[in-house]
Order: sequence, then structure tokens, then C-alpha cells
Amino acid sequence: MVEVDVKLPLTGKCDIANKLVESGFKQGNRVRETDIYFNGIDRDFRKSDEALRIRKTESIDGGAMTSDSDELAKNLSNEVHVLTYKGKKLDNISMSREETEIKIDDFDGMKTVLESLGFRPVFPVIKERQYYYSEEMTACLDFVKDLGWFLELEIIVECEDKRECALDMIKKQIEELGFSMDDTIRTSYLSMFEAKEK
Repeated sequence: MVEVDVKLPLTGKCDIANKLVESGFKQGNRVRETDIYFNGIDRDFRKSDEALRIRKTESIDGGAMTSDSDELAKNLSNEVHVLTYKGKKLDNISMSREETEIKIDDFDGMKTVLESLGFRPVFPVIKERQYYYSEEMTACLDFVKDLGWFLELEIIVECEDKRECALDMIKKQIEELGFSMDDTIRTSYLSMFEAKEK
């Protein structure tokens, strides 16, 4: 899979939710995501521009998460755990990366396994995320603890050849929401936390 992803910092929640609905998006689940990132054993993922994380996704509303709130949430539980590896960014204007995700049953157990193998946990990233969906695209309105509000627009494609087309669709959507690609950033939440620490 290739995750074609653009991130937009927001000065506040503003009316972006209404704009998404007006653009044809349907509101999905509201969740809390807790991400634990790990650094590599044989290389520094910050330098190689890779990412390895485990994510716990919990339903804030208390209801079962539908499969569209997380492609791996087929069991309709109110908590989902995923191990994700992301390769380096594929272009100079977006957050697009090759990505592999695996559903796991035991968040704490996987953390213990990775630590036992020598992977070092770094900053946790905790956010509340409201999902929105259109036919081709997922929008995530995020409030990241200690960082603020962000909008992410994402399309998952099967191969690198389809990345440019997906990125063009995201660019058009950004403009429809009243922004431009110049307003977007290529910095991960983890990198933002690391910069704050310095």
C-alpha cells in the first residue's frame, strides 16, 4: 500500500467540520489514538525517515467501531490495536509513504516484544480524531495533546503509479476547503514533539 497523505495545521477547530460535510464527506467515528513510536536497532529512524509504531484506537463515544473507521477493525470492538511500519516519504510536497499495517491483539504484549528485541520507545503521541469519509478519501480532524488542531486528508492506493493521481485529488479538496498546498506541512506529530523537546 501507498498512503498518500497531506497534513494541514489549523488555528482552531474553526468551521472545517462543516466544510467537509458541505464537500460531501460523511462523519464517522470519534476515537482516541495512542501511538507508541520506536527507534531502530541497526539505524536511526529519524535519519532514515522511517516510522515503526503500535497504535491503540479507542472509541470515545463508547460504541463499537465500524470497519470504515479503521480498515482493520473487522471485529466491531470498541478498541483496536495495530502495528505499522512506514517507509521514507516518497515526494517533497506530501506525507506519502509506503505503509504496512498488521492488526495485533495485545498492545502491551507487542510493546514488550519490540523492547525485548532492542527497539527503543520514543515519544507517545495521543490525539482525539474525528473521521470523515468520501468515496475516495478519508479526512481526519485531529486534536493532538500539547500540539493543537490539524486536518489530515488521505487516500490509500495499491501502488506507486497511482500516487500522483491521488495527490491531485487531495490538492483539489484542499482548495475546495479554502486552503492551498502551501498551507500544508510535511512534519509528523512525532517530529513536532521531538522539536519541542530541543
